[in-house]
Amino acid sequence: MKTLVVGGLNGFVGSNTTEALVNLGRDCVVTRHERKEIPRFLQPFIDQKRVIIEDADATSIDDLRKIGEKHRIDGIVNVGGGFSTGPKSATWKLEGYFDMLLAAFKLGQEWKVKRITFSSTGGMYVGLGGTQNETAQVSLQNPFPASILSYQKIVEVASSEFEKASGISTICVRLMGMFGPFQDLSQSTINTPLNLVQAAVNGRTPDLKNAFFSFADDSVDLLYIKDMARAIALLHTAEKLQYNVYNISSGKTTSNRELVHAIQKVVPGFKIDLPPGKFPFPPLPIIDTTRLRTDTSFTPKFDVQSAVQHYVDWLKAGNPK
Repeated sequence: MKTLVVGGLNGFVGSNTTEALVNLGRDCVVTRHERKEIPRFLQPFIDQKRVIIEDADATSIDDLRKIGEKHRIDGIVNVGGGFSTGPKSATWKLEGYFDMLLAAFKLGQEWKVKRITFSSTGGMYVGLGGTQNETAQVSLQNPFPASILSYQKIVEVASSEFEKASGISTICVRLMGMFGPFQDLSQSTINTPLNLVQAAVNGRTPDLKNAFFSFADDSVDLLYIKDMARAIALLHTAEKLQYNVYNISSGKTTSNRELVHAIQKVVPGFKIDLPPGKFPFPPLPIIDTTRLRTDTSFTPKFDVQSAVQHYVDWLKAGNPK
């Protein structure tokens, strides 16, 4: 039996989650659509046939059904980041997202899988302060145009209704801030840790203009991707879960000053003047992870310093991202 990881070859979260699943003893089938790049950390598993690559469009039920004809699939993980924002039509992006959801739901039923896992976002908590858990009342309104937040609100509602109707465990994982190997460099304007580490390793001054949460007084709930992926894999493979929504985060905030200090310990001579003040953005709370810890016994293996060290070592080993 194998786990199907949609976008598990080329995606940042998907590829790292595939690695985590294999490390937990699960063989995986991963899809790729257009990009052919293979992350180096997956290559040994591909060579060992623990990870099998299949070309498929995540929105095509026919493409995905062919995978089920070749492999016995007992679980589906879809942690893709979203769809292009290109202006093809007023309904194009929604059609793609709905097609992806329906394909996962229909094939999950056909294959009689044990669990389907989707990614959601800690952006659900925008505007809330303090410490929040999964029972927080979140607004259906999305203050940010063309944001993946809209789609991930859809998936939370849809997956809950699907589980009620099908009896198949269907969970959403709300992911907070993350960084690490194989992150798309185009995200540097919205991911300050990625921006800072890449700049330090490449010997350049990071461009923090218009970057999210890049100010001196900003602090965010930040988790290294290897821990993030392991938490997703632990939830997906858990024998029994009590809930269908789980926060995945460090459970504490990391300041930009702390992050810069950690980078400077690993890359001496790195200098950066953080913009003063705070990023003009509604507040985000500290995210409670009691559900995750109770149902999986998850604790992070990386702190800020060891995460930066691991990421810098990865980049200096010749990996571009």
